[in-house]
Amino acid sequence: MAYGVKRSRRKRTPQRTPDVRRRALKIIAAHPGGCTEAILAAQNIPADVLIELVSSGLVMARSELLDDEDGAVEATTLWITAAGEWVLAAQG
Repeated sequence: MAYGVKRSRRKRTPQRTPDVRRRALKIIAAHPGGCTEAILAAQNIPADVLIELVSSGLVMARSELLDDEDGAVEATTLWITAAGEWVLAAQG
């Protein structure tokens, strides 16, 4: 490395493409009874994309405390809204 050149330790943030948001909407729409955040995480959908979809009104979310053998577990369920269905239909 050249003398006097500082190396950046900052990690690059991956670019969020519309494809990730569209894929998330498709997965959520495929679960009419509600799609859990765990299912979306298994499909490599980042939490910040889900927050963006909820903030924009395309998806609604509800967190619940469920009793488990090990204690209480928080589960977030997401549903697509009419606006989200319209966006999916418009994108073809």
